[in-house]
Amino acid sequence: MTLICLEDDQKTISHRFRKTDYFAFLDEGQVFVKKNLHKLSKSPQFFDYFKTLGVDTIYVKALGYKTFLKLKELGVKVYSVQESETYNKIKPNELLLIDDSNAKEFCTLGHHKG
Repeated sequence: MTLICLEDDQKTISHRFRKTDYFAFLDEGQVFVKKNLHKLSKSPQFFDYFKTLGVDTIYVKALGYKTFLKLKELGVKVYSVQESETYNKIKPNELLLIDDSNAKEFCTLGHHKG
């Protein structure tokens, strides 16, 4: 299942991951939008919740490097969305896979160093 972070309007792609207002879940052509009930949760609680969602792929505008490392540990692929403003305009073939070779360049949110 693929997850996309959304703003309060439930259409615009959020520039945050953990603190996003809503999550859109894409599963076999269907889209389900759900409020992020853990946007203020501390890291362990958020990721404990996140593990229950069955997500294996995330489309995101921005996230922190430590968050990327945690998602990688959970087996979640992270793709950067740069061209689309709303989730229904995303073209998967235009997304950039975030991996070890480029994560520090693209995962700039947060307070990590180096």
